Amino acid sequence: MKKNISTIILSMIFCYIAIYTAAYPRETYGAAADAVSLWFNVVFPSLLPFFICIEVMIGLGIVSLVGSTFKPVMSAVFNVPGEGSFGFFMSISSGYPVGAKIVSELRQKKICTLQEGQRLLSLCSTSGPLFIIGAVATGILKNPEIGLLLALSHYLSAITVGFFMRFYNKDKVPKRAGIRTNPISDMLEYRRKDGRSIGLLLGDAVKNSINLILMIGGFIIFFAVIARVLEISGLLPFLSRTIASAIPFIKADPQIVSGLFIGILEVTNGIKECAALQIPTLSKVVI
Repeated sequence: MKKNISTIILSMIFCYIAIYTAAYPRETYGAAADAVSLWFNVVFPSLLPFFICIEVMIGLGIVSLVGSTFKPVMSAVFNVPGEGSFGFFMSISSGYPVGAKIVSELRQKKICTLQEGQRLLSLCSTSGPLFIIGAVATGILKNPEIGLLLALSHYLSAITVGFFMRFYNKDKVPKRAGIRTNPISDMLEYRRKDGRSIGLLLGDAVKNSINLILMIGGFIIFFAVIARVLEISGLLPFLSRTIASAIPFIKADPQIVSGLFIGILEVTNGIKECAALQIPTLSKVVI
């Protein structure tokens, strides 16, 4: 019964999107074209090299080396395998969706369990410092001084959520072997088990990375069209006014609610919407 209801609701939602996409082709085409430009000119060239390098590094056993080194910390603080430290470090240095990509690889290779992968996602799905300090603080908010504050808040939030997620399904975590003492030996052993030549490894890395980057592009374009459909249909303004009026004790601006909603769908567009609001800078930073 529950599955049938969800099927009906999803069918209605996608019919709604399809109807408005056909009824307003110019608006939806513009949104899709902007999203394609963003993906092809920014996302594709910036993420593809990282994805290829990550695939090769996993095949060479570097993940195992990092995991052995940081296993005591990751196990004690976050209750996840030490290999998760590689995902966290890459996530805070490279940004979305590198950390999630690494967690997916760890799960596919059975280095972590389903529950451990879910915990790692809460810790390893972060933006990169270049985007926070450069694009958001400097480019969008025109205030480079707040970049460090935004970055620290962002990463401390991920660490805090990761810590509390350590209690999620803790009874289902398998008992693991003792702490490894020789990370180099672990790396070489992993490489020996993988067995692929560097040529085959690189070929697989390029193929898998291209598939992933195409999927990311599809999501970017699709959610950009959804956001535009919500705007031209009047549903987004209606929801924003309704939610703003329902918030107790304060007079919320519907434009703030609208910006937050767009940010849930796609973070960059949400940031741009909130940055354009005529509110104090501190309020923009919080939003």
